[in-house]
Amino acid sequence: MADATQIEQALLNLCNNAIHAMADHAGILKVELSYTTRTPEDQHERRSGLRGQHVKLSVSDTGCGMSEATQERIFEPFFTTKPVGQGTGLGLSVVHGIMRSHMGSIKVQSSLGQGSTFNLYFPVTDAEIERAPTASIEKLPDMGVGQSVMVVDDDEALVFLLKRLLTRKGYRVITFTDPLQALTQLRDPAFTCNLLVTDYNMPGYSGVDLLRDVQQLRPHLPVALASGYVTPDIEREAIAAGARALIHKPNDVDELCATVQKLLREQND
Repeated sequence: MADATQIEQALLNLCNNAIHAMADHAGILKVELSYTTRTPEDQHERRSGLRGQHVKLSVSDTGCGMSEATQERIFEPFFTTKPVGQGTGLGLSVVHGIMRSHMGSIKVQSSLGQGSTFNLYFPVTDAEIERAPTASIEKLPDMGVGQSVMVVDDDEALVFLLKRLLTRKGYRVITFTDPLQALTQLRDPAFTCNLLVTDYNMPGYSGVDLLRDVQQLRPHLPVALASGYVTPDIEREAIAAGARALIHKPNDVDELCATVQKLLREQND
């Protein structure tokens, strides 16, 4: 009964981290699924209070591994060991949040130079699965009709996920992890774009900076600003700069798709 979109996002975040961990040397990334029984004898189970039948989803790599000090902080929001511009520090905190929403837990095994394994435990449900009728699926047409959406975010995994989601819904998606490259593309008068979705917190050149410059280039282009930490000050700054909408990220991709649809419909009207 897991949310497919959230599980996909968790897998992308973990695999993206594994790729970065093996950047210096080629390695092996492995994704495995199995059943397991959690028992209270294990220290991790005693802390989490979870026991019984679980589905275990494991993502492992043969990369650089992590020290114990790093492992103690990996689920903190905005904590990252990646160089500036290569990560927001939100990837593993998102995975942690997804597991909590699924009443599950995460167990990490890692040591320096020996790689890492992230085990995601989902409790097995006894409830009968209600399958959506075919008719209701057929009633959900693609929201897009080929409109061009530009997505700008320095989180590579999130950009990849959003491109897949929006492409499935019928949009033509152009993505950038560098906002300055996105601005260069928007300076090209031959380039067509119907909507810009940009991250707020990017090093050196924020989403608001991009928004202000885009307003000078394309004043009629609707812009949605996405942030993992939306405060009243951020909201006021974004609206004052010309943002049409604020999107809470990175958990609610459904909100993002709905906002994209709404803004493009308003633009067409």
